Amino acid sequence: MIEPTTVWMVHLDERSKRDVEGTLAEDDTGLVFTDEGGSVMRFPYAQIAKVKRVMGSPIFMIRYGEQRRETAFYLTRPPPLGALGGQDQPGAPLPTAATRLKGSGKWRQRRTNTRYLAASTSNVREIRDAWVGRIRSALKERDAG
Repeated sequence: MIEPTTVWMVHLDERSKRDVEGTLAEDDTGLVFTDEGGSVMRFPYAQIAKVKRVMGSPIFMIRYGEQRRETAFYLTRPPPLGALGGQDQPGAPLPTAATRLKGSGKWRQRRTNTRYLAASTSNVREIRDAWVGRIRSALKERDAG
């Protein structure tokens, strides 16, 4: 069993990709995510189809359920997940015609986010790999039994 870990959960198939901070733990049947408000979401091993780590980042993802939903778990606070280009940051100016001609800032924001995630990976690489390894071994046990 892995120690409970603070994570930010993001459901990738939802239109508004918002991150929810909470604790990821494990019980006998699967993963258990408890948010700061005490709400619990369970991901039974019986329903997890795939787990993968995102190389160069503090993220691992699971695919689960009949609809093959995808959820990402960030081991560090994720960069802004809303509109790219800074519009989701308080006080950020709205895009104008002049700024659109120079580019929306979308690529600059993406590069900034990528650098942030890459820099924060070294601190949590072992934790990410431990979670991925534990989930993979639970899936192998399920498939063998």
